[in-house]
Amino acid sequence: MSKERFWRSAGIGATVGAAGAYLFDPERGRTRRAKLADQSTAVLRTARDKVMAKARYQQGVARGVAHKVTEAFQEPVEVDDETLLQKIRSEAVGRWDGPKRDLEIDVRDGTVIVRGPADRDQAGELIRLVESVDGVRVVSDEMKVGQGI
Repeated sequence: MSKERFWRSAGIGATVGAAGAYLFDPERGRTRRAKLADQSTAVLRTARDKVMAKARYQQGVARGVAHKVTEAFQEPVEVDDETLLQKIRSEAVGRWDGPKRDLEIDVRDGTVIVRGPADRDQAGELIRLVESVDGVRVVSDEMKVGQGI
């Protein structure tokens, strides 16, 4: 046996012996073993939780991709004007931060007419939000920019 191998084996043996003496000490060994078990369990639980969180995230990504793929092959559902108006109010006007009090929205066969006072940025934002609602074909912007705000 070479000197290097001897010293490596001696070092490993000394480390294992010291760990055994530390963990099996008659006075505090039981406490040390319990603490080591608790810490090991906590590390494993944290690792498991991280893996589960990543798995749930990837599951959501897969569901989103599947939804987009199936949605691409479905025919668009026609909605009546009243339903479309409610969708516009909840999806577009609900997220808009402009003045809602004097806002008028009319819907006729998928064509939306928007009237009311707003500044230029607010009016543009509202029109973009209304255009993004499913079922809207055309948006007619009749906003009064800069009046009555």
